[in-house]
Amino acid sequence: MRIRVLRGDRATAVIAGAVAVILVALAAVFGVGVSSATPKLADVGAWLWTQARGKIVHVNGLSGEVDGYLDKKSAKRLRVVQDGSNVLLVDDGSGYVSRIEPGQLSVAQIRNFGTAGLQLVVSGAVGYAVDPEGKVQQIDPATLNSVGAPLSLPGPLGSARIDGGGRLWVPVTAKGEVVPVTKGVAASAVKVGEPGEELAVTIAGGLPVIVNTRAATATIVGADGGVGEITLPKEVAQAAKGGVLAPASTEGSLVPLLTPGDSGLLVVVDTESNSVLNTKFAVKDPAALGVPQVLGSKVYVPDRSTGGLIVWESAAGGQPTKLQVAQGPGPVDVFVKDGLLWANDENGDKAVVVDTEGRKHDVDKDDSDVPGPTNTPKPKQTPRSEPTNTDPRPDPTRTDEPRPTRTDAPEPSRKPTRTPTSTPTPSSATRSPTPTPTPTPSAPTKPGAVSAKSGPGHVSVNFSPSTGGKVDRYTLKVSGGDGRTTPQSVDADGPFQFEFSGGNCGDEYTFTVVAHWSGGEVESEPSAGVKPCVAPGKPANFAAKPKNRGAELTWDAPENGGEGITYVLSGAATNDGLKGTSFTAEGLKNNQKHEFKLKAKNDAGESQDAATADVDLAYPRQQYQNASNDDTNTLIRPGPSANGEAGRIPQGQYITLTVICQVKGSSYTDKSTGKSSDIWNRIESSAGNGYLNDTLVATPDGGGFPEAPLFECTD
Repeated sequence: MRIRVLRGDRATAVIAGAVAVILVALAAVFGVGVSSATPKLADVGAWLWTQARGKIVHVNGLSGEVDGYLDKKSAKRLRVVQDGSNVLLVDDGSGYVSRIEPGQLSVAQIRNFGTAGLQLVVSGAVGYAVDPEGKVQQIDPATLNSVGAPLSLPGPLGSARIDGGGRLWVPVTAKGEVVPVTKGVAASAVKVGEPGEELAVTIAGGLPVIVNTRAATATIVGADGGVGEITLPKEVAQAAKGGVLAPASTEGSLVPLLTPGDSGLLVVVDTESNSVLNTKFAVKDPAALGVPQVLGSKVYVPDRSTGGLIVWESAAGGQPTKLQVAQGPGPVDVFVKDGLLWANDENGDKAVVVDTEGRKHDVDKDDSDVPGPTNTPKPKQTPRSEPTNTDPRPDPTRTDEPRPTRTDAPEPSRKPTRTPTSTPTPSSATRSPTPTPTPTPSAPTKPGAVSAKSGPGHVSVNFSPSTGGKVDRYTLKVSGGDGRTTPQSVDADGPFQFEFSGGNCGDEYTFTVVAHWSGGEVESEPSAGVKPCVAPGKPANFAAKPKNRGAELTWDAPENGGEGITYVLSGAATNDGLKGTSFTAEGLKNNQKHEFKLKAKNDAGESQDAATADVDLAYPRQQYQNASNDDTNTLIRPGPSANGEAGRIPQGQYITLTVICQVKGSSYTDKSTGKSSDIWNRIESSAGNGYLNDTLVATPDGGGFPEAPLFECTD
């Protein structure tokens, strides 16, 4: 299977290659050349391989016409990586990877990759060679040369992808995690499963989505680096060995996942709304289905049993359609590039290119009347219209004289012979007509293409109607728990949809559509399990109000997610099971800034983006006067005890003091008033800086420690 780099700052590609670097002569591998006319390839196009012809052709995506080609003399199978200006060809037979210069139809660089199994991952100016055994080497896509020292990770490594920011995401199966790599340097790993579980990475809208098949989860790494999780149907965990089939990238927020095996289950994850949609394809051989791709809201699934595509409109549901690509059964390579979907029959001369509106162009890859190694395109004649005849003379090939009228001898007129009508005799008996037996109504087929999509507090169910017999109405059978179905029934002519609400977010529900007819009922196949909720977004209006050694946190619940939401607090304080929309953080150090992060979660998953709030616990300095200074001088102490002298307020003087904070210290009794206290105020004054016992400062007498609005000294 060919895996391509799909650009738009969102695409990646993975290609088998190897490790050794050897520059070789170009002509030894590729038969290439340039025609006498400089080729002009369409900016919106793609390169397609044809094994039967031993060449790759460049196809204009807007017209479906071939506008250039290269011969391949020796490769039994050629794989193409195309990403912007990068066009790389991999010859599995010889082990060579070559970079094509599209404007010249020539090979610019070539490198021998001698070890099968190495991935070549390229996106724009970023490239990596990933050895499944555990080595990651940054490369220059323009030269295929190594950049810097290799990075070692514990093998085996899964299929790596590059996100929109140029980071490489490498699944480390042995540890159940994915490691981000930037400029050849590994960052902190993202834990997404247990050791040995199958992991698949898709770059959706430029951001990584990591699917753990056995755990039936999709982990989404947000733009701010936050990590969220979406729960997938339990049937995903039943996929055949190797895990779900997922595209390398998608240009939007939809991620299609196909569960290989005997179910034909398609799951579409929307990373923007966190909804999960599923449907089952009624095909004879589900194991023949390949990696799904998405363009707009349509999902395209290759089917090698037919050599075509299954096309399903995820936004509307209903019965999927088919799009034939090859002339018969066989593998079809499908990818998205430049906002177009390409489906290529690598074994034959056929291909199809489809735009977002579903319009398609059939491609004939056997068109050799284009720039190539040995062929100069024929000059195309300028079309001209037929000249208008202004000469008054008659055209010698035409005559305006009337043509002779053909005269035929008239046929003799014939009079119709009337058959006499017999008159019934009075004695003739009149017979009653024999009644026609009423035909027995035939049973309709079972409803099909049942799809179920999770939403906040509900599930939307769509289906395609029965065919054949006459249906009176449709109802919905729900398995998994109680809830409300709207409407109670659907008329025979639709609309063919239900909504289920009121269920428990912690439960999965399956849905069966029942067709009612005069002879009984016909049931559809049940849907895969769906939760009546979605993973919530981040909390809104998160704020932190300072208090002594803590913060009062408040927030609003996210709009989606429904009931049963709890919150995960991290940062300066941690708590993974908060309920409600407020919390008081305690035990923080004063005179410092603290940051909090808050995420929402429910049984459908956890928000990938976190709400953040900061609090500054700077000391709230207050101004007061000294007290009880009539009998003797007031001594300012260097610490919270009645020892030493840092300053002196003369007897009888009362000055303004700045109280910074309060601290517990030795107990002190003022002989003038008889009051005692172990609270000391850290002060700044014109008489000196240090500590005064609380009996000697006119602070608010509110009791407690510290005395509001003052904070405790924690430094």
